[in-house]
Amino acid sequence: MPALEATELRQHVARRREHTVVVPALAVSSVVALTALGFWAFFVRTLSDPGSPGLVGMRIDGDTVTVKSAQCPQDRVRRVEVRDSGAERLVWRGDQPLTEEGRRGLLPLWDGTAYRASSPAGQPSELPATLDVTVDHGPEYGVSEVFDIAEVRGAVLPPGVVLDP
Repeated sequence: MPALEATELRQHVARRREHTVVVPALAVSSVVALTALGFWAFFVRTLSDPGSPGLVGMRIDGDTVTVKSAQCPQDRVRRVEVRDSGAERLVWRGDQPLTEEGRRGLLPLWDGTAYRASSPAGQPSELPATLDVTVDHGPEYGVSEVFDIAEVRGAVLPPGVVLDP
């Protein structure tokens, strides 16, 4: 290799120094960007697909049908909708429960006096075989469950279990 003059030697050292700084900087930036993307994907998945599903239960006592929706203490029920899941048609809807128990998730169905507005007012003479119940807590949050009416009516609680009203 021919000898380098002083100017060429300085340019060579400057390029080498730039290379020594740029390559690690690009590598570190790539790792940071990929880590940030990974954390973002993890949190989006965690927040949009919670580990435990929303819990909705149904109880039928004679002609009274009640739904209980598990929710965070600060959440309030805005609407409950009941659909015939076989026909996918709306059977009943109640908006803005009037009682504190209703706003916290204990929802009597077909009780027009328990809601600011409900439609239609009366319970059908015979419930559909399966009901799809959706409890709406706001524009971004709600829970839903499909109930087999024969299964709900036939449910037997183990001895010692007491249901809160």
